Amino acid sequence: MTLSSPSRLHVLLLAACASGCAIDNGLKGASEVTGAYNPPDLTVPPQEDAITQVTVPAVDVLFVIDNSCSMSEEQRALRENFAGFMGYFSGSGLDYHVGVVSTDCDSARTKGVLQQDDTHGDRYIDDSYSAADAVTSFQARANLGTSGSSDERGTDAAFAALVANATTTSAGFMRDSADLSIIVISDERNHSRDESVNEFSSWMNGLKPDGSVYFSSVVGLDDSCPTAERGSGYLEISDQVGGIEWDICSTDYASLLTELGLQAAGLKSEFFLSLVPVPDSIKVKVTAPDGTETPFAEGTDWTYSQPRNSISFTTYVPDALAVVHISYDVLSTSGDPSVSVTDTATP
Repeated sequence: MTLSSPSRLHVLLLAACASGCAIDNGLKGASEVTGAYNPPDLTVPPQEDAITQVTVPAVDVLFVIDNSCSMSEEQRALRENFAGFMGYFSGSGLDYHVGVVSTDCDSARTKGVLQQDDTHGDRYIDDSYSAADAVTSFQARANLGTSGSSDERGTDAAFAALVANATTTSAGFMRDSADLSIIVISDERNHSRDESVNEFSSWMNGLKPDGSVYFSSVVGLDDSCPTAERGSGYLEISDQVGGIEWDICSTDYASLLTELGLQAAGLKSEFFLSLVPVPDSIKVKVTAPDGTETPFAEGTDWTYSQPRNSISFTTYVPDALAVVHISYDVLSTSGDPSVSVTDTATP
Protein backbone atom coordinates (compact mmCIF):
# COMPACT_ATOMS: atom_id res chain seq x y z
CA MET A 1 0.00 0.00 0.00
CA THR A 2 1.34 3.37 -0.93
CA LEU A 3 1.25 6.12 1.80
CA SER A 4 -0.01 9.47 0.70
CA SER A 5 2.51 12.28 0.66
CA PRO A 6 2.31 14.78 3.58
CA SER A 7 0.53 18.02 2.86
CA ARG A 8 2.43 21.26 2.58
CA LEU A 9 0.92 22.41 5.95
CA HIS A 10 2.24 19.36 7.77
CA VAL A 11 5.66 19.94 6.36
CA LEU A 12 5.73 23.54 7.52
CA LEU A 13 4.64 22.59 11.05
CA LEU A 14 7.28 19.92 11.36
CA ALA A 15 9.87 22.35 10.23
CA ALA A 16 8.82 24.93 12.80
CA CYS A 17 9.03 22.42 15.68
CA ALA A 18 12.39 21.20 14.53
CA SER A 19 13.79 24.72 14.53
CA GLY A 20 12.76 25.16 18.26
CA CYS A 21 10.33 28.01 17.68
CA ALA A 22 7.62 28.35 20.38
CA ILE A 23 4.00 28.73 19.59
CA ASP A 24 2.47 31.86 21.17
CA ASN A 25 -0.78 30.84 22.93
CA GLY A 26 -1.47 34.30 24.28
CA LEU A 27 -0.04 33.58 27.81
CA LYS A 28 1.75 36.45 29.49
CA GLY A 29 3.95 36.69 32.60
CA ALA A 30 2.84 38.25 35.91
CA SER A 31 2.50 42.00 35.67
CA GLU A 32 3.90 44.31 38.34
CA VAL A 33 1.38 45.12 41.17
CA THR A 34 1.71 48.31 43.18
CA GLY A 35 0.08 49.44 46.52
CA ALA A 36 0.30 48.60 50.23
CA TYR A 37 -0.88 45.27 51.66
CA ASN A 38 -4.41 45.84 52.98
CA PRO A 39 -6.02 42.71 54.45
CA PRO A 40 -9.64 42.94 55.68
CA ASP A 41 -10.14 43.77 59.38
CA LEU A 42 -11.65 40.64 60.89
CA THR A 43 -11.57 41.79 64.51
CA VAL A 44 -14.85 42.35 66.37
CA PRO A 45 -15.08 45.82 67.96
CA PRO A 46 -15.56 45.98 71.75
CA GLN A 47 -19.16 45.82 72.91
CA GLU A 48 -20.72 48.15 75.47
CA ASP A 49 -24.08 47.46 77.05
CA ALA A 50 -25.72 50.43 78.77
CA ILE A 51 -28.54 49.31 81.07
CA THR A 52 -30.72 51.79 82.92
CA GLN A 53 -31.77 50.89 86.45
CA VAL A 54 -35.56 51.13 86.68
CA THR A 55 -38.25 50.38 89.25
CA VAL A 56 -41.21 48.09 88.78
CA PRO A 57 -44.86 49.07 89.22
CA ALA A 58 -45.81 46.05 91.36
CA VAL A 59 -44.03 43.53 93.57
CA ASP A 60 -45.02 40.67 95.87
CA VAL A 61 -42.60 40.00 98.75
CA LEU A 62 -42.76 36.83 100.85
CA PHE A 63 -40.68 36.58 104.02
CA VAL A 64 -40.02 32.98 105.11
CA ILE A 65 -38.83 33.15 108.72
CA ASP A 66 -37.34 30.34 110.77
CA ASN A 67 -39.31 30.06 114.04
CA SER A 68 -37.28 27.29 115.68
CA CYS A 69 -35.76 27.58 119.15
CA SER A 70 -32.52 29.32 118.08
CA MET A 71 -34.04 32.25 116.19
CA SER A 72 -35.04 34.71 118.91
CA GLU A 73 -32.26 37.26 118.32
CA GLU A 74 -32.59 37.14 114.51
CA GLN A 75 -36.35 37.67 114.63
CA ARG A 76 -35.90 40.65 116.96
CA ALA A 77 -33.22 42.22 114.72
CA LEU A 78 -35.48 41.77 111.70
CA ARG A 79 -38.42 43.47 113.42
CA GLU A 80 -36.33 46.34 114.79
CA ASN A 81 -34.81 47.20 111.39
CA PHE A 82 -37.83 46.61 109.17
CA ALA A 83 -38.49 50.33 108.74
CA GLY A 84 -35.38 50.42 106.52
CA PHE A 85 -37.04 47.91 104.21
CA MET A 86 -40.41 49.65 104.07
CA GLY A 87 -38.73 52.98 103.34
CA TYR A 88 -38.56 51.95 99.67
CA PHE A 89 -42.25 51.08 99.52
CA SER A 90 -44.37 53.43 101.61
CA GLY A 91 -45.31 56.55 99.65
CA SER A 92 -43.34 55.41 96.58
CA GLY A 93 -46.33 54.74 94.35
CA LEU A 94 -45.26 51.09 94.15
CA ASP A 95 -48.09 48.56 94.26
CA TYR A 96 -46.78 46.06 96.81
CA HIS A 97 -47.82 43.04 98.85
CA VAL A 98 -45.70 41.89 101.81
CA GLY A 99 -46.46 38.58 103.52
CA VAL A 100 -44.88 36.41 106.22
CA VAL A 101 -44.80 32.63 106.69
CA SER A 102 -42.81 30.44 109.07
CA THR A 103 -40.58 27.48 108.19
CA ASP A 104 -42.84 25.20 110.27
CA CYS A 105 -44.55 22.75 107.92
CA ASP A 106 -45.48 20.04 110.44
CA SER A 107 -49.22 20.61 110.00
CA ALA A 108 -51.67 22.11 107.52
CA ARG A 109 -52.45 24.75 110.14
CA THR A 110 -48.93 26.20 109.82
CA LYS A 111 -47.61 25.08 106.41
CA GLY A 112 -47.36 28.10 104.13
CA VAL A 113 -50.07 30.01 106.00
CA LEU A 114 -49.67 33.79 105.76
CA GLN A 115 -49.49 35.39 109.20
CA GLN A 116 -52.09 37.87 110.39
CA ASP A 117 -51.80 40.60 113.00
CA ASP A 118 -54.50 41.21 115.58
CA THR A 119 -55.05 44.85 114.60
CA HIS A 120 -55.66 44.55 110.86
CA GLY A 121 -56.55 40.92 110.32
CA ASP A 122 -55.39 41.00 106.70
CA ARG A 123 -53.17 38.20 105.44
CA TYR A 124 -50.65 40.61 103.91
CA ILE A 125 -49.57 44.24 103.96
CA ASP A 126 -50.28 46.38 100.89
CA ASP A 127 -50.10 50.00 99.73
CA SER A 128 -53.30 50.89 101.59
CA TYR A 129 -51.29 50.83 104.85
CA SER A 130 -49.65 53.98 106.13
CA ALA A 131 -45.87 53.85 106.56
CA ALA A 132 -46.17 53.50 110.33
CA ASP A 133 -48.93 50.89 110.13
CA ALA A 134 -46.96 48.81 107.62
CA VAL A 135 -43.98 48.62 109.98
CA THR A 136 -45.99 47.79 113.09
CA SER A 137 -48.06 45.24 111.19
CA PHE A 138 -44.96 43.47 109.91
CA GLN A 139 -43.44 43.47 113.38
CA ALA A 140 -46.54 41.73 114.69
CA ARG A 141 -46.52 39.15 111.88
CA ALA A 142 -42.79 38.47 112.23
CA ASN A 143 -43.03 37.93 115.97
CA LEU A 144 -43.34 34.18 115.39
CA GLY A 145 -41.77 32.93 118.58
CA THR A 146 -39.35 30.02 118.84
CA SER A 147 -41.56 27.01 119.38
CA GLY A 148 -41.75 26.05 115.71
CA SER A 149 -40.52 22.80 114.22
CA SER A 150 -36.77 22.10 114.26
CA ASP A 151 -37.29 20.53 110.82
CA GLU A 152 -37.04 23.86 108.99
CA ARG A 153 -38.65 23.55 105.54
CA GLY A 154 -38.31 26.99 104.01
CA THR A 155 -38.97 26.27 100.35
CA ASP A 156 -41.83 23.89 101.19
CA ALA A 157 -43.42 26.75 103.15
CA ALA A 158 -42.92 29.22 100.28
CA PHE A 159 -44.32 26.83 97.67
CA ALA A 160 -47.33 26.04 99.85
CA ALA A 161 -48.03 29.73 100.40
CA LEU A 162 -47.85 30.59 96.71
CA VAL A 163 -49.40 27.47 95.17
CA ALA A 164 -51.24 25.13 97.55
CA ASN A 165 -52.83 27.97 99.53
CA ALA A 166 -53.27 30.35 96.58
CA THR A 167 -57.06 30.25 96.75
CA THR A 168 -57.39 30.06 100.54
CA THR A 169 -55.08 31.74 103.08
CA SER A 170 -52.95 33.34 100.32
CA ALA A 171 -55.79 34.44 98.07
CA GLY A 172 -54.82 37.54 96.10
CA PHE A 173 -51.26 37.68 97.39
CA MET A 174 -49.24 36.63 94.31
CA ARG A 175 -50.13 38.39 91.06
CA ASP A 176 -49.11 37.48 87.52
CA SER A 177 -48.26 41.09 86.71
CA ALA A 178 -45.98 41.69 89.72
CA ASP A 179 -42.36 40.86 90.43
CA LEU A 180 -41.84 38.19 93.07
CA SER A 181 -39.24 38.29 95.84
CA ILE A 182 -38.86 35.44 98.35
CA ILE A 183 -36.64 36.15 101.36
CA VAL A 184 -35.64 33.24 103.62
CA ILE A 185 -34.17 33.94 107.07
CA SER A 186 -32.86 30.83 108.82
CA ASP A 187 -29.84 29.63 110.79
CA GLU A 188 -30.25 26.06 109.51
CA ARG A 189 -30.05 24.34 106.15
CA ASN A 190 -33.17 23.74 104.09
CA HIS A 191 -34.88 20.50 105.18
CA SER A 192 -37.66 20.77 102.56
CA ARG A 193 -38.93 17.55 100.99
CA ASP A 194 -41.62 18.55 98.48
CA GLU A 195 -39.34 19.92 95.74
CA SER A 196 -35.63 19.57 95.06
CA VAL A 197 -33.39 22.61 94.70
CA ASN A 198 -33.46 22.34 90.90
CA GLU A 199 -37.22 21.81 90.79
CA PHE A 200 -37.88 24.83 92.98
CA SER A 201 -35.45 27.01 90.99
CA SER A 202 -37.02 25.94 87.69
CA TRP A 203 -40.48 26.67 89.06
CA MET A 204 -39.48 30.16 90.16
CA ASN A 205 -37.67 30.99 86.92
CA GLY A 206 -40.70 29.82 84.95
CA LEU A 207 -43.14 32.05 86.83
CA LYS A 208 -42.13 35.28 85.12
CA PRO A 209 -41.02 35.17 81.46
CA ASP A 210 -39.00 38.37 81.91
CA GLY A 211 -37.04 36.91 84.82
CA SER A 212 -38.36 39.31 87.47
CA VAL A 213 -38.06 36.87 90.38
CA TYR A 214 -35.62 36.82 93.31
CA PHE A 215 -34.74 34.36 96.02
CA SER A 216 -32.65 35.90 98.78
CA SER A 217 -30.93 33.83 101.47
CA VAL A 218 -30.20 35.32 104.89
CA VAL A 219 -28.44 32.23 106.19
CA GLY A 220 -25.10 30.86 107.30
CA LEU A 221 -22.72 31.42 104.41
CA ASP A 222 -20.00 29.05 105.64
CA ASP A 223 -18.92 27.20 108.77
CA SER A 224 -17.21 30.21 110.36
CA CYS A 225 -20.24 31.23 112.45
CA PRO A 226 -20.76 28.91 115.45
CA THR A 227 -24.45 29.80 115.79
CA ALA A 228 -25.56 29.01 112.22
CA GLU A 229 -25.30 26.05 109.90
CA ARG A 230 -24.44 26.73 106.27
CA GLY A 231 -27.69 27.46 104.42
CA SER A 232 -27.43 24.58 101.96
CA GLY A 233 -30.54 24.26 99.82
CA TYR A 234 -31.14 28.01 100.01
CA LEU A 235 -27.86 29.40 98.69
CA GLU A 236 -28.02 27.15 95.63
CA ILE A 237 -31.46 28.52 94.76
CA SER A 238 -30.20 32.10 95.14
CA ASP A 239 -27.41 31.21 92.71
CA GLN A 240 -29.83 29.75 90.17
CA VAL A 241 -32.64 32.30 90.49
CA GLY A 242 -30.79 35.43 91.56
CA GLY A 243 -30.99 37.26 94.86
CA ILE A 244 -29.05 38.56 97.83
CA GLU A 245 -26.94 36.20 99.92
CA TRP A 246 -26.33 37.58 103.41
CA ASP A 247 -24.61 36.15 106.48
CA ILE A 248 -27.23 35.70 109.20
CA CYS A 249 -24.43 35.99 111.76
CA SER A 250 -23.83 39.60 110.73
CA THR A 251 -25.19 42.13 113.20
CA ASP A 252 -25.72 44.77 110.49
CA TYR A 253 -29.41 44.14 109.91
CA ALA A 254 -29.95 47.79 108.96
CA SER A 255 -27.82 47.34 105.83
CA LEU A 256 -29.46 43.98 105.12
CA LEU A 257 -32.99 45.39 105.20
CA THR A 258 -31.90 48.34 103.07
CA GLU A 259 -30.49 46.04 100.37
CA LEU A 260 -33.48 43.73 100.47
CA GLY A 261 -35.79 46.73 100.16
CA LEU A 262 -33.87 48.12 97.20
CA GLN A 263 -33.98 44.84 95.36
CA ALA A 264 -37.59 44.01 96.15
CA ALA A 265 -38.64 47.47 95.00
CA GLY A 266 -37.24 46.63 91.58
CA LEU A 267 -33.72 48.02 91.88
CA LYS A 268 -31.60 45.28 90.40
CA SER A 269 -28.12 44.11 91.34
CA GLU A 270 -27.82 41.62 88.46
CA PHE A 271 -27.44 42.83 84.85
CA PHE A 272 -27.41 40.70 81.71
CA LEU A 273 -24.97 41.08 78.82
CA SER A 274 -26.32 41.22 75.29
CA LEU A 275 -23.48 39.14 73.77
CA VAL A 276 -21.09 36.46 75.00
CA PRO A 277 -17.94 38.13 76.39
CA VAL A 278 -14.32 37.26 76.89
CA PRO A 279 -14.65 37.13 80.69
CA ASP A 280 -11.27 38.71 81.45
CA SER A 281 -12.12 41.73 79.29
CA ILE A 282 -15.26 42.81 81.17
CA LYS A 283 -15.19 46.31 82.67
CA VAL A 284 -18.03 47.85 84.67
CA LYS A 285 -18.87 51.43 85.59
CA VAL A 286 -22.03 53.18 86.74
CA THR A 287 -23.25 56.64 85.79
CA ALA A 288 -25.40 58.10 88.57
CA PRO A 289 -28.47 60.24 87.73
CA ASP A 290 -26.38 63.36 88.47
CA GLY A 291 -23.77 62.30 85.88
CA THR A 292 -21.11 61.05 88.30
CA GLU A 293 -19.22 58.02 86.94
CA THR A 294 -17.87 55.32 89.25
CA PRO A 295 -15.78 52.32 88.12
CA PHE A 296 -16.22 48.98 89.87
CA ALA A 297 -13.67 46.19 90.28
CA GLU A 298 -14.23 42.52 89.50
CA GLY A 299 -14.20 40.25 92.52
CA THR A 300 -14.40 43.08 95.04
CA ASP A 301 -17.48 44.85 93.64
CA TRP A 302 -18.99 42.45 91.10
CA THR A 303 -18.77 38.92 89.73
CA TYR A 304 -19.52 37.41 86.32
CA SER A 305 -21.76 34.34 85.90
CA GLN A 306 -21.05 32.46 82.68
CA PRO A 307 -24.19 30.26 82.81
CA ARG A 308 -26.41 33.33 83.28
CA ASN A 309 -24.21 35.63 81.16
CA SER A 310 -24.62 38.38 83.73
CA ILE A 311 -22.66 40.51 86.16
CA SER A 312 -23.88 40.84 89.75
CA PHE A 313 -22.84 43.50 92.22
CA THR A 314 -21.81 41.89 95.48
CA THR A 315 -23.10 44.49 97.96
CA TYR A 316 -23.95 47.56 95.85
CA VAL A 317 -27.33 48.25 94.20
CA PRO A 318 -27.42 51.08 91.60
CA ASP A 319 -29.90 53.86 92.27
CA ALA A 320 -33.05 54.29 90.20
CA LEU A 321 -32.26 55.71 86.73
CA ALA A 322 -28.52 55.08 87.14
CA VAL A 323 -26.92 53.61 83.99
CA VAL A 324 -24.76 50.50 84.28
CA HIS A 325 -22.09 50.37 81.53
CA ILE A 326 -20.65 46.92 80.80
CA SER A 327 -17.87 46.89 78.18
CA TYR A 328 -16.15 43.74 76.91
CA ASP A 329 -14.59 41.95 73.97
CA VAL A 330 -17.01 39.63 72.21
CA LEU A 331 -16.00 35.96 72.35
CA SER A 332 -15.10 34.92 68.80
CA THR A 333 -16.58 31.45 69.24
CA SER A 334 -19.96 32.91 70.11
CA GLY A 335 -20.84 33.04 66.42
CA ASP A 336 -22.59 35.99 64.84
CA PRO A 337 -21.91 38.99 67.11
CA SER A 338 -25.29 40.42 66.22
CA VAL A 339 -27.04 37.54 67.98
CA SER A 340 -27.97 38.53 71.52
CA VAL A 341 -28.06 36.27 74.56
CA THR A 342 -31.60 35.96 75.89
CA ASP A 343 -32.23 37.74 79.20
CA THR A 344 -33.56 34.86 81.31
CA ALA A 345 -33.62 36.50 84.71
CA THR A 346 -33.76 39.99 86.18
CA PRO A 347 -32.98 41.85 87.94
